[in-house]
Amino acid sequence: MAFIQLKNSAIYTIVGLLTLTSCESFLDREPLNEYSVATVYKTEQDIRLALNGLYAQIRGFNEDGNPKESEYYYTIFTDDAYDRRGAQQSSDLDFSPSQRALAFDWQPRYKMIRDVNEFLARAPQAQENFLNPELFERYIAEARFIRALNYARLNFLFGAVPLLTEPTDPNYFPTRTTREKVFDYVNKELSEIAEILPEKYTVASEQGRITRGAALAIKARHLLNAIDWYPDKNKLYTQAAEAAANVYNSKVYSLDQGETGYQNLFSRTAGSTNSNEAILTLNYNRDFKSHGYQVVILPKGAFSGSRANNSNYVGATDALVEVYQMKSNGKPIKETNAGYNPAKPWENRDPRLTTTILKGGDLIPIKGGDGLNNLYVYDAHPRKSPTVTLDNGQVISALDTDDVNKNGVNQTGYGYKKYMDFNFIEPQKGDIPYHFIRFSEVILMYAEALLGRDGNIQESMALVSEVRERVGLPNVSISYGAVNNVAEALTIILHERRVEFALEGPQRYFDIRRHRLGEQVFEDLNVYGIPLGEGRRANANVLEGDLDTGKKIIVGRRKFNADQYYLWSIPLEAIQQNPNLANDPV
Repeated sequence: MAFIQLKNSAIYTIVGLLTLTSCESFLDREPLNEYSVATVYKTEQDIRLALNGLYAQIRGFNEDGNPKESEYYYTIFTDDAYDRRGAQQSSDLDFSPSQRALAFDWQPRYKMIRDVNEFLARAPQAQENFLNPELFERYIAEARFIRALNYARLNFLFGAVPLLTEPTDPNYFPTRTTREKVFDYVNKELSEIAEILPEKYTVASEQGRITRGAALAIKARHLLNAIDWYPDKNKLYTQAAEAAANVYNSKVYSLDQGETGYQNLFSRTAGSTNSNEAILTLNYNRDFKSHGYQVVILPKGAFSGSRANNSNYVGATDALVEVYQMKSNGKPIKETNAGYNPAKPWENRDPRLTTTILKGGDLIPIKGGDGLNNLYVYDAHPRKSPTVTLDNGQVISALDTDDVNKNGVNQTGYGYKKYMDFNFIEPQKGDIPYHFIRFSEVILMYAEALLGRDGNIQESMALVSEVRERVGLPNVSISYGAVNNVAEALTIILHERRVEFALEGPQRYFDIRRHRLGEQVFEDLNVYGIPLGEGRRANANVLEGDLDTGKKIIVGRRKFNADQYYLWSIPLEAIQQNPNLANDPV
């Protein structure tokens, strides 16, 4: 193996260390300009600072406006969202080896892995200076978690990948290791790490650090993500059930109750210290590490501060909007007697819908205003001009800025609300925290694992009901009646996962891939947005919630290829740089 001398690395560009926090947390504000390669790894403080630098690299929201370097971007590879740039971003589902989307997951993750390897190799230099040996072991476990996190994603996306666990030259790659060996390595690492990390931190300066619950939750996710290919499915379900049960029964986490509890998860106040269901949350700070999520998503007509315009690349699809059930009875909107009214499509719906989707008629701050008081009515339809009358009698009008027929605008007509801060003058300075994994996912993973392990329909549906009842939806038995087979129960779990985590991150992408749902959800390759009118001609009289596909705007077309979708190729540019990657795995 081509080893190199340990050298200066991005993890020691300490400007990135004071990050991930929107309030006080574990990332302390030391005078970082005093640290250098020569002094690092001599004291406990050196190790802590370098470790904080590794934390700063965990991917959540994009920092510089590039949506590819973010967790939420996997939504455009599903039936839930679409990037108006289509093929340029692989939103058309083109995952051929030359596509840049592949490289954006490959290169940054191996950079993080190499940085962790350097950290782990250097850390023992300072071990004797730790007053508490257990703290040193904990710091090592936190770094190993970050490495395992990245290998879990690489293993899911690319299958057989090089397994690097020691420092190497940045341009060196050995032959790929088999998919099963990499998978087992991650599973073993997370198991060992969970035994070292604490269940929670009681000291304020430690809040937000990786916990035992985070290791076990990611382990459960890792196990369930392999059910479509791993040879021992019983092992996957059994171990996933054990990991999820451990977190579930720990009583460390709970659901933030009510519609308000769900809404607040995606606000500035929902950091790791303010939410009961935050298991692994990435916090941000306007001064040290902000994010550009809003720049990518905000409508063109919304405020933009010092920017000339918001990018408005990504929008939700009609397929996602229609999947939310009726609140009063839990029925699908297309079901007879569900009570759905296409003239008032947002009434009596699952409350998570209006938390997630920006719809026509919503009031949001206008571009060039103060980010709070200067409002306009969001309106994506070319012929509608809705108005809203405030309590003081003021009438707020719509603009034509967000018209779906205009260039450079999200053409689905459905925007995002989740994680959006509409009262922010500078959207490129976002500081809303990102939940990498939260307790509701553990509950639903536990339900799926129990179902897969021994067909326990009753207990798995009771767990699903917990998540539904949090936002006031009827439980499973009221909504679906008697659930008599495992296939139906799994469909219910996957529905709940879809609406609970819609537009947040990779969960829907995980589900489509691991359950091989692509042929089903992409049977119609067209991507639909809002209803325009008969024959897709703009008509002001079209009902906002019309379910007739022939009236909905078509914003793009997918080209689903099962071989490419279910397992990504190693990026072509990586193979060109390192021919070893083309060799069979060992």
